[in-house]
Amino acid sequence: MNYEEFKQEVADRIKEFLPEKYADADVSIQTVVKNNDQKLDGLMVKLEDSNIAPNIYLNQFYEQHEDGRPMDDILAAIADVRTQHEMSQDFDVSRLTDFDSVKDRITCRLINAEQNAEYLADKPHTMVDDLAVTYHIAIGKEESGTMSAPITNRLMESYGVDVEQLHKLALDNMDTLTPATFKSMTETMVDMMLPDMMRSGMSEEEAREAIAGMIPPTPDEMMYVLSNEDKLNGAAVLLNDKVMDDITEKLGQDYFILPSSVHEVLIVPKNDQMDLKTLESMVQDVNATQVAPEERLSDHVYAYDAKEHELFRADKAEERAAAKEAEASKEATVTKAEAKEEKKQERPSLKERLAQKKDVVAKNEANREPRQMNKDRGAQALA
Repeated sequence: MNYEEFKQEVADRIKEFLPEKYADADVSIQTVVKNNDQKLDGLMVKLEDSNIAPNIYLNQFYEQHEDGRPMDDILAAIADVRTQHEMSQDFDVSRLTDFDSVKDRITCRLINAEQNAEYLADKPHTMVDDLAVTYHIAIGKEESGTMSAPITNRLMESYGVDVEQLHKLALDNMDTLTPATFKSMTETMVDMMLPDMMRSGMSEEEAREAIAGMIPPTPDEMMYVLSNEDKLNGAAVLLNDKVMDDITEKLGQDYFILPSSVHEVLIVPKNDQMDLKTLESMVQDVNATQVAPEERLSDHVYAYDAKEHELFRADKAEERAAAKEAEASKEATVTKAEAKEEKKQERPSLKERLAQKKDVVAKNEANREPRQMNKDRGAQALA
C-alpha cells in the first residue's frame, strides 16, 4: 500500500491492538513541523478524560512496512509505544496561557536558523551566530519521556513579555530543568554499555569495572561530550555561560565545539594537530550518514570566547576578530573625540579668552568714567 493508505489503515485499526480503556479514544493524524523543517505525520490517540496525548510519528513505521514488516507487527509496536507514553498526571492546558504558571517551566533549545525558516516564522527566537534559540514550556517528565509545548509569537504576546525576557527566564531555569552533563568520551562509552552489562546480572559496580577493563586506557582525553541529564535537546547547554566557563577552566585551554546533534555536542581541546577543515569534514560526514535529518544541528564547527561569553563559528574567527578590532577602534575614536570636546568646553579658546578680557577692560573703563566725573564735581565745589 502507498503511504496515504498506510496512514489510514493505522488510524482505522490501532484500537484493535490497544487495551480496552482506549475503546472510546479519539484517533487523529496531524502533520507536525519538526526541527530543520522536517514534516512528520503524528498519530494521536487521546483518551476521553485526558486533554493531552503523545505524537507517534508514522514515517519510520512506513519505512518498516516497505521493508516487509507485517502490518500487524507494526500496529502492535505503535500500540506499545502509546501505552508506554501515557502520562500519569494530566496537565491543564489552560495553564499554558497563564504566565505566572509557566514562567518557571520555560526552557530553550538550540537549532539551525537557516534550516528552520518555516518553523521559526511564528516563534520568538534569539540568534546566536547562525543558530537560533527557541523557547518551550516543559509540561511533564516521566520514565517514558518528556512532554513540552513551543512558545509562539501569539502566546508570548498574551504573556505581555518580549524575547529578551523569555531568553533570560530560559537561561535562569536551565540548572533546575535541564542540568548539564560534561563527560569524557570514555565515561560516555561506559554509560552507553552499562545497561546491557547489568542485564546480564551484574551489579552496577561490577559492570563498570568490566567495561573499564574493555576500554583501552587514554592518558589524555581528546574528546568530551556535553549535554543535559535527559540527553534531549542538550546542545542548548552551550548557552549556559557558567558551564562553558567551567569547561574552559577545567581544560585550561581553548577548544572546538563539534555539533553532534541537537541533543549533544563534542568538546575537542585545541592543539597544533587540530585542523579546522578536517573537523568540519568529519561533522558533515557524520551528519550525512549517522544523524537523522530532524536531529541535525549544524555542519559547522564552533568555538567559545570565555572573556566575551560568546559562541561563534570557528571558521569566522578572523572575521570576528577584525570586526571587534574595528569596533574597538571606532569606540576609541569616539571616546577621544568626546574627551576633546569636553576639554574644549572646559578651557575656552584664545579667541574666547581675548573677548572675555576685552569685556573686563570695557567694564573697568565704564566704571572709571562715573568716578572721574564725581571727582571733578567735588573739586569744583571746593573752589
